Amino acid sequence: MQDRGSMKIPWAKPYIGRSELEEVKACFDRSWLSMGQKVEELEEFASGIVGSSYGVAVNSGTAALDIALKLIGVGPGDEVIVPALAYIATANAVLYQQARPVFADIDEKSYCICPKSVEHNITDKTKAVIAIDYAGQAPDYNALRDVLGKRGIFLIEDGAPGLGGSYRGKPLCSRGDVSITSFHMAKIFTSVEGGMLFTDKQQWDAVARMIRSQGEDPSLKYHHPVLGHNYRMSDIYAAIGLEQLKRFDAVLNKRAVLAQHYSQGLSSLNSMVLPRVLDGNKHAWFLYPVLVSDRDKIAALLKAEGIETNISWPMPVYEQKIYKQYFKEECSVAKRITQTVLCLPIYYEMTEDEQDYVIDTLVSLLR
Repeated sequence: MQDRGSMKIPWAKPYIGRSELEEVKACFDRSWLSMGQKVEELEEFASGIVGSSYGVAVNSGTAALDIALKLIGVGPGDEVIVPALAYIATANAVLYQQARPVFADIDEKSYCICPKSVEHNITDKTKAVIAIDYAGQAPDYNALRDVLGKRGIFLIEDGAPGLGGSYRGKPLCSRGDVSITSFHMAKIFTSVEGGMLFTDKQQWDAVARMIRSQGEDPSLKYHHPVLGHNYRMSDIYAAIGLEQLKRFDAVLNKRAVLAQHYSQGLSSLNSMVLPRVLDGNKHAWFLYPVLVSDRDKIAALLKAEGIETNISWPMPVYEQKIYKQYFKEECSVAKRITQTVLCLPIYYEMTEDEQDYVIDTLVSLLR
């Protein structure tokens, strides 16, 4: 057993094993480091996991969101509804299109976008809704489809935290008209930096690949029929991501065990609200978010004991300086959650002793 006085527990920690290092070396041995064979293998493997016809690997989840909005034709004058509880990249992608983000409140149980708030915010300018799988759990996609389907509004799934979860038996990252995920270093599965777009439409797949590579026609070198970006993923990153996904079930099973242990160990604390898994959801447990009063004080006390936590996120997006001009009305649930949410450490290599130290420290602080 490790001396608890010397424990330093990060809120997230990627597991990079020997196989990842060997695959990176193999890229050097092949003398091909940029986008190539490994990117194609990662696309095929990841799209198979989520049950999508096509997967397009890019250099970030933000790039994937930008492409997704371009595919559905979002542009100046359009409105896109996004959850008020979100990482800023989700709203930023809307501004990239010179469109207007409209902030919807969240469900108080899942912390995902609330379908009723979405319906309240729809106007004749609404082009799309972006739904985030907050912490690794899905919003009520059936209810969202009921709201959007009759209006012809597109649904984009921001599955940056959701890869590995499912909703009503269907994998997350496949619930939108276009869906995306992230392979950032902090995510459950990492390629260091990277992301992917998923679609079942062949035409969208083709256009996404052109946008990814400076808008170049893949059959005609140096001919660019669309405006594109350099959103390419390297084979080095893809090789890491592919090895990560080969441990898909083992990693998700371990995180589920960790989440269950937290829930059991913290269940006696009346001053803390634990995360709830809604009916029909399989949680990926990218985050283990709890709600606690005096959140900042508790986070500081945990840090003093060597325990790092994460606040996802400390304010509704519309309170960020660049988004205050888009403020429409207060999202009361999102506001309350951002003032109390604290994400506890959870990662594949976390030991039972480390987790018990987190639990025991919290119990001592809150009782």
